[in-house]
Amino acid sequence: MQKKLILNADDYGWDKDATQGILQLIEAGKIHNVSILANHCSNQDFKAIQSYSSAISCGLHVCLNEGKPLFKQTSSSIQNEEGYFYRSAELFKKAILKKIKYADVYTEIKSQHNFLKEHGIEVTHADSHQHIHQYPFLSKMITHALHEVGIKKIRSCTPYSIYDTRRLIISAFVFFTKQNINTFKHPDILITDFTNKEFVFGADVQKIILQLNNSSYQAIEWMCHPALADRADSYLHRTQEYDFLRYCDWNDLLKNSSIELSQYRFL
Repeated sequence: MQKKLILNADDYGWDKDATQGILQLIEAGKIHNVSILANHCSNQDFKAIQSYSSAISCGLHVCLNEGKPLFKQTSSSIQNEEGYFYRSAELFKKAILKKIKYADVYTEIKSQHNFLKEHGIEVTHADSHQHIHQYPFLSKMITHALHEVGIKKIRSCTPYSIYDTRRLIISAFVFFTKQNINTFKHPDILITDFTNKEFVFGADVQKIILQLNNSSYQAIEWMCHPALADRADSYLHRTQEYDFLRYCDWNDLLKNSSIELSQYRFL
């Protein structure tokens, strides 16, 4: 049986460089799955990707931890006094202390989902900014809200490689929240290695493909964050990812394997 590899570009709408980089990769036929930050997108961003939406899988990149909510209200358990979302650490802390209200989570996720639909985007899947849909104390609320709005497919944040503290923590989070995503269809594993500062584009990709080919995984997601420029406030290797994805030939990389490129819509 052919294994499915879902190459998903996160953070569409995050900034001009990410948006333009992802659009160029879609146009070049290099990317077929995209996660959209609804609360960061402009009407122009939606218009630009809408023409490709029938050929790619577009996901909701749930964001409750960066920027401003789409649903405007004077008071909410997920936003500060200035009207911005709490950052991840503060949001997590408030969730632990049971200060986050499900109604606020649901209303914002529904608003983000509806915003994509109103702009002609068929939403095929969901994931989240910094994996918050698998944070303990937050996961149950977020995944329940995604069920409520009709999302059927979701990212599993189970990291393929565990070699640093961040991935160790995420692996623990996944262990405690896996029951919340098991009611969705989801890939078996998540490749996050593009964010490894020691990663060698090319050689390490071939190494992982060989390992995946010999593994029991049937559905694999490979997360990427391509952009035309890096951000000073981010650890992501956005330009390196863009350059690799722009010029690599995945069909050639996969030709001697039992793995084929796929989309979330076919999961």
